[in-house]
Amino acid sequence: MVRKHVIALCILALCLSTISCQELYPKQTGPLTYETTKFTDSIPQEYGALISVTLNPQAPSWAGLWFQKPDGTITMVLVDTQHGKIGEKALTIPRK
Repeated sequence: MVRKHVIALCILALCLSTISCQELYPKQTGPLTYETTKFTDSIPQEYGALISVTLNPQAPSWAGLWFQKPDGTITMVLVDTQHGKIGEKALTIPRK
């Protein structure tokens, strides 16, 4: 008789703990956006002036080109220098 109560309480505790679980690190989304690049053979003038170039040691043929618009917005475009192509996405970072 006591065994049935203990098993029922264990099952109830297991069900309650499963239902009450929540993610410890919720997925965070920010204001940074990726947009599809408009051209495959050039970088739009609207991105602004080139302010920096970064290289990735794990992918040495890819370079990140950082541009700044007159309003301060920063845009990063990846360029494959080995194959001579521009990445499909551009990262936009707004400034306030």
